[in-house]
Amino acid sequence: MKVGVPNSFCYAGMENFFIRVIPEVLEDSQIIFSGKTTKEMVEYGLKNGCDELCIPAKIFIGHVEYLIRKKNVDVLFLPRLVSVLPGTYSCPKIIGIPDIIKANYCEAKLLVPEINLRKKRKIMSEKSMKNEQLFDFPMAKIAKTKNIMVLAHSYVIFDEFLNKGILETIKNAGYNPIYPAYYRFNSFYISSNLPKEFFWSSARDIYNYFEWAVNNTQIDGVVYLMTFGCGIDSVLQELIMRKCNKVGLPYLCITVDEHCADVGIQTRIEAYLDMIEWRRKSDEKNNISTYG
Repeated sequence: MKVGVPNSFCYAGMENFFIRVIPEVLEDSQIIFSGKTTKEMVEYGLKNGCDELCIPAKIFIGHVEYLIRKKNVDVLFLPRLVSVLPGTYSCPKIIGIPDIIKANYCEAKLLVPEINLRKKRKIMSEKSMKNEQLFDFPMAKIAKTKNIMVLAHSYVIFDEFLNKGILETIKNAGYNPIYPAYYRFNSFYISSNLPKEFFWSSARDIYNYFEWAVNNTQIDGVVYLMTFGCGIDSVLQELIMRKCNKVGLPYLCITVDEHCADVGIQTRIEAYLDMIEWRRKSDEKNNISTYG
């Protein structure tokens, strides 16, 4: 049996988990991943996704259609990620993404186990879940100087189509990009100074990483990659922008969408880094900021 798994949106970074768990649920299964996002997948997603969806969810639909059309999978394995960190919920679009796929592809066969750490409900065995992390993203190496913090959901940071190669652009300019790699069961937890914790696990991880990095590392600036149509980003980036203004960190917010051209974003990043470099050389910290 060919089991299709999209490498996108909420399932990005879960490849190792799926490779280990799917054979426990489906015997004699062959796992087929959709791979990196392509322009073809984006067009599939835009064609079949409704306007209210965020761009990562639309691209996810494109991955699914690619698996059905090009790979002829027998079943799609789409766990419902209700809660992947204790005491939190996933974003509503992530929780409902199996239903969205079912509504678009009525004849497709889906397998939808539930992962809900709020209720400790799991379809996988205790052995599969115990002391194991769901997501496996590479951690960023923090340099002593010239760090630029890139904040976004991990499925944006590690999707070259969505991030338009921003990490490489920062590296080529001589800076070291650092970023949160979240959704880890056994990761250390850092409390923020907010009056209340975030309701959504991804927002909590991003903000807590931001606070930890500001207080414990040498950072020259913060870049927030906000995905078009994301409700969590609209709240989170505002809080982070205010905090950056308060502590005097240069801040840049870029909204990414389905457009394929990356020249505009690269130009903005290069101009932003140029201003940081001028600030470093002219000791502008002692003057009124020229960039707001």
